Amino acid sequence: MKRPDIVRRIAEVIHHIAPDAKTILYGSEARGDARHDSDIDLLILLDDSEELTPDRELELRRPLSELEAQTGVAINALVLLRHAWEQLVSPFTINVSREGIVL
Repeated sequence: MKRPDIVRRIAEVIHHIAPDAKTILYGSEARGDARHDSDIDLLILLDDSEELTPDRELELRRPLSELEAQTGVAINALVLLRHAWEQLVSPFTINVSREGIVL
């Protein structure tokens, strides 16, 4: 599977599991300078009405792990509630806001 197809599949999987989540692709894949061995970096922002429990996070991560196994491409996902993300200010959050692509 080619990288753009993997990104599309990620978007489909997350939308199916968490339809109200906002999934943002960031890092080298979003910038367009990913190499064949680069991971795919994601920020998954859950609606504030959800509880981010370990079980809920596992529910989101399990299909991503399966996709990693199928494709051989590492997927690095950060899962947060939207309000928690909006309260953070750091070089990391600024970069994600600047270069991130909403899937």
